[in-house]
Amino acid sequence: MDFGTVFLILMLVIIAIVAGIAITLGVLIYRGALSLAKFSKPKIESAKRGALKARAESSTGPVAEILKQRVALKDSIEATRRSLGVAQSTGQYTGNLESIFSTLNQTATVMDHQLVVAQQEPDRAVQALYAKTLGVQVEQITHTALGVRNALASAAAPAGDVDMKDLTRTLEIEATMLKNWSKTYTDLGQD
Repeated sequence: MDFGTVFLILMLVIIAIVAGIAITLGVLIYRGALSLAKFSKPKIESAKRGALKARAESSTGPVAEILKQRVALKDSIEATRRSLGVAQSTGQYTGNLESIFSTLNQTATVMDHQLVVAQQEPDRAVQALYAKTLGVQVEQITHTALGVRNALASAAAPAGDVDMKDLTRTLEIEATMLKNWSKTYTDLGQD
């Protein structure tokens, strides 16, 4: 082999190594950015919700009412999302509650957009009308969300007293049988 062929092979190997390192670094950076985004998203949402609550408490007039409605709406939907998530992760039967929540969540998103429009309305009289009109709808959504959480709670009702009494009686019978079995075999060994 001449020098040109050796040089060409070495250059191809170096290019392949550099390309492999570049691809590996690219994948690692991409995955790191994704995990950072997933990690920081709840923190950002929490900060936004905290800022919204602070603005609701410090504002006055119809704007304060609109902001309080937004906070109530977001808190209610988030609580229902968490309750449904926990129920599903533990294998609890949820029936149609997931699809009901999905529709409720979409409705809450639309309502939040309407509340943002109301919040940015420059006329306080129109804001007051928005607050009154949208307040009824927000109340309906939060009431329905509470109904979903109540349905989850009632589905997770503890076992009845009858079941516990049967279990206790069975346990007492087993304990008596084990005690008699142990005594019988202990007495046989003494003969």
